[in-house]
Amino acid sequence: MYLYYQHIQIPLGCMTAVVNDKALLGLSFTDSNDYQTAWEKLKKQGTLIQISTHPIINQIALELEAFFHGTCQEFKTPVAYVIGTPFQQDVWRALKALSYGDQVTYGNIAEAIGKPKSVRAVATAIGLNPLSIIVPCHRVLRKDGRLGGFNSGLHRKKYLISLEGGRWNE
Repeated sequence: MYLYYQHIQIPLGCMTAVVNDKALLGLSFTDSNDYQTAWEKLKKQGTLIQISTHPIINQIALELEAFFHGTCQEFKTPVAYVIGTPFQQDVWRALKALSYGDQVTYGNIAEAIGKPKSVRAVATAIGLNPLSIIVPCHRVLRKDGRLGGFNSGLHRKKYLISLEGGRWNE
C-alpha cells in the first residue's frame, strides 16, 4: 500500500500530513516529541512517498488555513486511524467528537469512553495522537484547569486554546 505525505506550513510551524487514497492518517508537527515514533508506525502501514499535491492534503491545508483565520470550526477532511491500539483509537474518536472551543479534562475523556478509572492511560493515548489539531488534544486540561502536557509544546497549546476563545488556570 502507498501512503503519501507533504509538509504544510501553518502559523505554528511545519506539519507533515500523511494520507492514503481515502483519508488523512497523520498530521504532526515536525518538531513534536513523538514525530519520529508516529512516522515509524506509519511507515509500517505502507510505502511513504513525498508528493507535491494530493486532494486530501490540499483539503486539510485549506481547512487549516481557514481555522487559523477563524473561519473554520469543524474539519471535514476524512480521517482514519491506522495506528494505535483500540483503546487509543477510542480516545482519539472521543476527542474528535469535541466541538470547537470545548474544553474537557482527562477524566471527562475517560468517562466518555466508558473507562472512568483509566485517566493515566487516556493521558498517554492523548500524547500519542497522530492527528494534531484535527483530533483536538489541545482542548484537554488537567482537572484543576491547568494546561498539563502537550507533545507539540505548551506554546502551541496556549495558542490553539486562545484561538478558540478558551482559557486555563496558570
